[in-house]
Amino acid sequence: MTPLNDPDDLGGTGLALTPEPAAPGTLSVRLTGALDHESADALVREVARRLAKRPAPWLLRLVCAGLTACDSLGLAALLMIGRRTGAAACALRRDRRPPHLDRLLAVTGTHRYLVGPEEEPGPA
Repeated sequence: MTPLNDPDDLGGTGLALTPEPAAPGTLSVRLTGALDHESADALVREVARRLAKRPAPWLLRLVCAGLTACDSLGLAALLMIGRRTGAAACALRRDRRPPHLDRLLAVTGTHRYLVGPEEEPGPA
């Protein structure tokens, strides 16, 4: 079992997930590194694995301040995670997004779809 704050490097893909303390029913993970063609599928699989655990979380919080890059497959992964959380009756937040991620979301027209009003902008 992975200790609470031990990062999971997703099989050497360049993206690490670090669980963060959260309220009961919330799964909060910090993303660090590049969400790209090498890590996108691994992230979706890992989120699906964690959503399948019981009791299932009612909120998945992705803390994005540590994302160094996000390409088109990274964006596709965020969209897929949105679909999977919706199917699991789990809310999704993408908090503390870096400016490059917000620019990508704006340019692709996905900002309104992917970002809720309660999500925290900017790194922290």
